[in-house]
Amino acid sequence: MSVAEMERRFYELKGKLDVGAIGEEEFKAEIEKLRFQDEQNRWWMIGAQSGKWYNYDGMRWIPGQPPVESTTPVPAEEPRPAIQPIQPGAAAPVPAPPVPATPTPTVETHVPVPVSSRRVSVAATPENLRPAPRSFQLPVRGPILIGCAALLAIFLVLVFWVAVENLVPGKPISTAFGTLTGGKSTATATPTRAVGQPVAATSGASPLIAEGDRFVLESQFDTAIAQYQAAAQMSSSSAVPLTRWSRALAFRGHVQDALAKAQQAIQRAPADAEAQAQLARVLAWNGQVAEAMTVGEKAVQLDPKSSNAHAYLAEIYLLAKRAPDAQTQAQLALQLAPSSAEAHRAQAWVLTVARQKEPALAEWRQTVALEPNLFFRHFELGEVFRVYFGDPMNAVSEYQKATALYGAYFPAYNRLGLAYLGANLSQRAIPEFQHAITLDPNNADNYAYLGIAFGQSDQCSQAIPYFEQALKINPDNAVATKALGECQSGKAPSAPAAPAPTTPLTPPSIAASPG
Repeated sequence: MSVAEMERRFYELKGKLDVGAIGEEEFKAEIEKLRFQDEQNRWWMIGAQSGKWYNYDGMRWIPGQPPVESTTPVPAEEPRPAIQPIQPGAAAPVPAPPVPATPTPTVETHVPVPVSSRRVSVAATPENLRPAPRSFQLPVRGPILIGCAALLAIFLVLVFWVAVENLVPGKPISTAFGTLTGGKSTATATPTRAVGQPVAATSGASPLIAEGDRFVLESQFDTAIAQYQAAAQMSSSSAVPLTRWSRALAFRGHVQDALAKAQQAIQRAPADAEAQAQLARVLAWNGQVAEAMTVGEKAVQLDPKSSNAHAYLAEIYLLAKRAPDAQTQAQLALQLAPSSAEAHRAQAWVLTVARQKEPALAEWRQTVALEPNLFFRHFELGEVFRVYFGDPMNAVSEYQKATALYGAYFPAYNRLGLAYLGANLSQRAIPEFQHAITLDPNNADNYAYLGIAFGQSDQCSQAIPYFEQALKINPDNAVATKALGECQSGKAPSAPAAPAPTTPLTPPSIAASPG
């Protein structure tokens, strides 16, 4: 069984467990089979709750990504231990590691530092605890001796200079040297710090912010946010780290948290145009269009040369059905920053809403090309293909890229499943909805659409429990109600047709994890 097949099997089992089709013991017994040894004889298994992969390092299970080419399945005759949690410090032989119910990685609590400045610690071993004594020899031959003598001479001259300068009145050496140089002292004055100015606030936080920006563009949001958090602590008066922190949270779907961080940035620097622009964006994504417009217009007034401020305001004007104003703002953003992904995105949305397909897709492709590893760019392009241009197969490709880059955003799996349904590939939609349910087990729509995928695959008997679960979560779920009635009457359920949108789709918001 390949890694992909094991993952599909996991989501199938998890979906059945969630609706009561199988019991806890059967689920555990089946999950225990989803482990293997790779070509380096490392053991891998899937976490029973998260669906993430873990490998065994000889003492504990740690998160990782398994190789996808070849796997060595667990031999059928090998006895498997009962599922039990790993105790800290407990050792186990690598050929048969204990299997925890939910492997949990070690949590680091230290404040992060830029990656470029991290030091690697060396574990204590008998060799480095008691290093072997080495004999000391003077470099007594050739150029080494000459170099050492020169360094010693320079050192003695410096000592003599300092002694004369500080012990002899009038500092005769500085005076004499000043005379030789035209009466001007060559000493460098030590700059004084203004009262209330943080020490090295910008220079110290800048590397952290730059690292965070790099991680965002690689869709590594947890690592990016850790960098911004450290920068915000180091530079207590700057709005920049909080603004970037808000941006990262918004991309990953945590709009409420992004709104809080943007408001904190404004408190630090009310006249910061980028902070105001980011606040405007998250207000719009939170459905507060009128408030967003006021803040966005303030941002462009504070800094008319801010490309992001114009780009975000263009999106807000589209949401307010002010297409000509949106076009003006998008064009200004592009003029100010022709290589900005946000500027091209703003222009892409203007053209998309106007149903200018080919020019819109050209702008979307430029947006993706500028930031190819940011999952959000692919997710939005998938939405455009599926919803605006009725092209589910091209949408599938973009959603797949989005989930590969950032697997924690469950709306991408939901939309991928919907794209498969739109392309009449219901069997391929099933694991995507199962994955979405694992990431968000309280979302009624995921269960309803999973039921539709089963029903359209001539498996109404398997579909009905999912419709019932959707209605248990939300008794008013119209999709589940309609599809359940169709299945019970012997008809294949149909997915409801979505109305054609006329304004940009605001990204789906998801709740942040506790803590």
